[in-house]
Amino acid sequence: MTSLNREVVLSTLNKHETLTIDDLAKEENLGVTADGNQLQLLVDELVESGHISILDGASPCTYTITEKGISAGKRIVQA
Repeated sequence: MTSLNREVVLSTLNKHETLTIDDLAKEENLGVTADGNQLQLLVDELVESGHISILDGASPCTYTITEKGISAGKRIVQA
């Protein structure tokens, strides 16, 4: 079974490009059951590192993958 980690979140956003936190948390999108606190921590880390960003003015909070995140996602797939 796959566990929730940064790579899973990046892979999901690579597929969907932009998701609200609620949509990101869905098992059919992540491929794993997400603990809300753990997911939020991972998302916050990815925002801080520049792999994903928060869309300005979007409600509810919406995340999108950045070029840095796309590049990292490609490296993960190739590994």
